[in-house]
Amino acid sequence: MIVLLFFLTSVDTLNFYVDPVVYRSTITIMDTIEQTTKKEDIFYLEFNCAIPYHELSFETKDNTIRGRATITFKLTNLNRADSLIDTLYRQFSIPSFATAAKEQISFIIQFGLHLPAGDYRYEIKVISGDKEGKTEKKLSICKKDYRMSDLLLAKEIVKDTIENYLRKGNLRVVPHPSHWFTERYTTLYIYYEIYDIVPDSNRIKVVYTIKDEAGKTLRKIPQYVEKKFTSQALNLGLNIETFKTGRYTLVVEVEDPTAAAPSRKQTSFRIIKAVKEEPISYEGLPYYDKIGIFLSPAEYRAFQNMPEQGKKTYLQKFWTKMDYFEIARRFEYAEDHYRQGNKPGYETDRGKIYVKYGPPDEKELSTIAIEESKPYERWYYFNGYQFIFVDVRGTNEFTLVWTNVRDEHSQPTLYKYLPAAIREEIK
Repeated sequence: MIVLLFFLTSVDTLNFYVDPVVYRSTITIMDTIEQTTKKEDIFYLEFNCAIPYHELSFETKDNTIRGRATITFKLTNLNRADSLIDTLYRQFSIPSFATAAKEQISFIIQFGLHLPAGDYRYEIKVISGDKEGKTEKKLSICKKDYRMSDLLLAKEIVKDTIENYLRKGNLRVVPHPSHWFTERYTTLYIYYEIYDIVPDSNRIKVVYTIKDEAGKTLRKIPQYVEKKFTSQALNLGLNIETFKTGRYTLVVEVEDPTAAAPSRKQTSFRIIKAVKEEPISYEGLPYYDKIGIFLSPAEYRAFQNMPEQGKKTYLQKFWTKMDYFEIARRFEYAEDHYRQGNKPGYETDRGKIYVKYGPPDEKELSTIAIEESKPYERWYYFNGYQFIFVDVRGTNEFTLVWTNVRDEHSQPTLYKYLPAAIREEIK
């Protein structure tokens, strides 16, 4: 009897967004033998990818929080046996996890290639640490469908002064591949190109229409464009501040008096606004479960003995009352300034007090030992709280020796390491 054992490695799913956009251009081909030239249409397939920061694996090195990703791209021509494979390596950084969470940072990766009309299948895979994600889709590119390009939805369009790789002409266009707009966004930006223009004194009329899920027209905006070039890039910002949560369709129709028929493209987007009555969950973010600093020993023991669902409910209620982002910033500061050897900064005496009460309003520092005293720090808060920490062993490990806060503990046996004046004061 033969027994086969299969060992499976668990890989977490990495979620990301992809928004392919097709543009059209013309290339001139020269035949040096027959001395002839001809023009052919070529298309540029641009991929705009967005990876939310929390999907990446990060490491801290030299006080910088860095994440890395490997992006593998494969394009297969379905009309003939032809394919292209490429790999990109990208490194990202965030100022802090608290800032990244508050600003909901996503990293944009943009790449593309020129190709002829045809049918294709693309596959994009993103790997970061132990996480992996993949998206695969077919697309067809036909000239008759591209008298105007696809619509690129963007979170920002500004004049480019630094020649950013997100540059289009003299503009910096920041894609928004998810097409999901939260209350952080008051404007939806659109970028696209129109082709086959005959420059003359006429004007092109562009109509922007936004419809809701039921197909009802909510907004219709006309725009008139002078015909200056054979191809032109257009952009517009639409105010979406008053839009409610839901799915919408944006239709852009271009009417050129010299064209046989209008050109039309559409895309969908979503508005997602947080319901203020519902609590926001910070589950999975750094320091989310580091609440022992704020509880008494008995309370923390009770919390640790709770079943998992009980802990989840308790943490949800706890962070509903507390400002997560402010507390996370305190944890990070304690990590950077109060770490002692292998002990995390927030587990040291100064770190615990900093996280629990915030930065002191005033500090009194003494780095010189006087008589039998040791270096100390005295922290003052405007509410009257005071804390005195002493470097008892002379190893830059400061111990909380005295405080006037009832819930914290003084250590009278260590008062001897304080200057005589302070000992007399705190009696």
